[in-house]
Amino acid sequence: MARRSRLKTENNRKRKLWILFVILVFCTTIASVWVIYRTQLTNLFAIWQETFPTEKQFSDNNRGTIYDRNLKELALTLERVSLFARPREVKDLQETARVLSEVLGLPESELITRMDRDAHLVWLRRDIGQEEEDAVAALNLPGIHFHREVARSYPRREFASHLIGYSENDLGLSGVEHYYNRLLNQDRVRQEDIPAIDLKGQEQTSTNGHDLVLTLDMKIQAILEKYIAGLGEKMGSGRISSLLIETAGGEIIAGASYPSFDPNKVWQNENEALESLFFTPMVIPEEIRTFFRDAALLQGGWELGTQVYPWSLVSGKIDFSRQLRLWERLHLTTDIHVDFSDDKKYTANLPQLVNCRPPLDLGTVPNTATPLKVLLGMVHLLNGGKKIQPHILDRIMERSDQTEFYYDYFHGESKGRNVFPSLVSHELRRLLKLKGRSGVLGSTVISGETVSLRTINADAPFDRYVRDRMSLIVIPAEKPELILLIAARDEELKTDAFSYEGAEFLDKKIDTILPPIVALQQVSLNLADVVEVEKVDERNFESSPGKTGNKSDSLAGMLDRQVKVMPDLTGMSLRKGLRLLQRAEVHVAVRGTGRIASQTPKAGKTLKKGDQCVLTLKIDSVPEDAVQMNDLQSKKAY
Repeated sequence: MARRSRLKTENNRKRKLWILFVILVFCTTIASVWVIYRTQLTNLFAIWQETFPTEKQFSDNNRGTIYDRNLKELALTLERVSLFARPREVKDLQETARVLSEVLGLPESELITRMDRDAHLVWLRRDIGQEEEDAVAALNLPGIHFHREVARSYPRREFASHLIGYSENDLGLSGVEHYYNRLLNQDRVRQEDIPAIDLKGQEQTSTNGHDLVLTLDMKIQAILEKYIAGLGEKMGSGRISSLLIETAGGEIIAGASYPSFDPNKVWQNENEALESLFFTPMVIPEEIRTFFRDAALLQGGWELGTQVYPWSLVSGKIDFSRQLRLWERLHLTTDIHVDFSDDKKYTANLPQLVNCRPPLDLGTVPNTATPLKVLLGMVHLLNGGKKIQPHILDRIMERSDQTEFYYDYFHGESKGRNVFPSLVSHELRRLLKLKGRSGVLGSTVISGETVSLRTINADAPFDRYVRDRMSLIVIPAEKPELILLIAARDEELKTDAFSYEGAEFLDKKIDTILPPIVALQQVSLNLADVVEVEKVDERNFESSPGKTGNKSDSLAGMLDRQVKVMPDLTGMSLRKGLRLLQRAEVHVAVRGTGRIASQTPKAGKTLKKGDQCVLTLKIDSVPEDAVQMNDLQSKKAY
């Protein structure tokens, strides 16, 4: 092979350098134009979208629906319909404006002003409802068009918004929407991708879409939302978060925060409103830290002597390494991965406490922890030492055949799930009743507050403080089934004075909401197998889902819908009959199987709390044609 000349090699090298130089100049020019004219280019793009709007058609394969445990819709995808006009296509401007004014409720003069100009497109109304869409479509007006796209709707608005989260363009950005983004977006998910959900031996889910059923109860949520909002208004500045958890399995029943936000208008909220205190490190009050210290002492005595010493005795020797291992098992000092987090990283640095009381020697008990860690640690101490995983997902439902797959973090295994001795846990319940304040329904409240220096930077003057308050309500204290955590942070303090009434701030009037919460919890457990998805009429996305005046979103509306007369249940299924009697607070006895054939008392009779209702069921008679067909198939089988 002939050798290349040195001149030809030099020319090739120069040509490559020139090409590289031209590419660099071109990229630099494009970058400079973008930096200098970024605003103008963005505006041009926005104008293009306004002039030629793109549409995304609504279909059954959109992002999955999220329900509460009573199968009430919490998040769903709806068709978003807007109305626009092409002025050049409008034949009769005055008549078009007149009829649209009657349908849309807009001034006729305003519509004329919008359409009477030389423009390719003008918007008339955003997010119109289903009735308005049908009315405009029936008019068949020249030059009037619909723009259709899909949007995520949250009918309950602020309710549990920090837990449910929100999404944008089919991308979950926080809460459940973020954690289960793949499931909600119809992707096929394999068992190894969702180890906490039992697929019953299947390798993967179907591709027909999935809906989520959460452990939340919107009726209980409404009560908690109203209570927390009242506390927030009294507190003025600051933030409050609350969580209600079942001690047996870790199900989150309700969770409210103040201030809250509306996921339908998430862009209108400040970042502070989008964050909750669930995952924010806070200073643990001494009252709660002391309880953790006593738990460690009792456990140490049990391990050394294989018996539970009375809580009034103090061990003479403290094993700090054993205590540190206990905090890890209780998740006070280790990370918690839950299915309603936003995966944000929070700093846990808080300065030394500035408290009016002298500091207590509490050994290795952590000074700071997130409210969720404190709640989980308390659950482990009081539920018999059984390890749980806090979660908000109850099950997933496949849209194709309504097949359900339940959340089971431990896959039914109980071995190795004890993180604390059950005997010590029983003794701690006795200690809790003596340390805390007794409440209604056998509940016990333990609460406290701390004041710490505000963390800004090392050179900041120490004249601003952070007040952290925590309250734990155990229901009932004898054998806990529910624990309610309420945490608050006030960052607007300008004095280091300790508020002696702060310890009673969070649990004040708590006794007024516990009875309805416990009652609704028991009703839900009894009717868990008979709830079904309600069929709703076709509707469009509206920016204010609650503007129709529906009382279902308010506590007052729920309390007003009490059953006061016996409805006619004849011919109904047992499921539907029980649903109608659910809020009547009556005792229901069921006899037989099938549909409701008779009832006592009769329809129309006034019902009182505690009345006895008897529902007699009867299997529907089988049609004669079906019997003959069944006999024919039996003969063929032989």
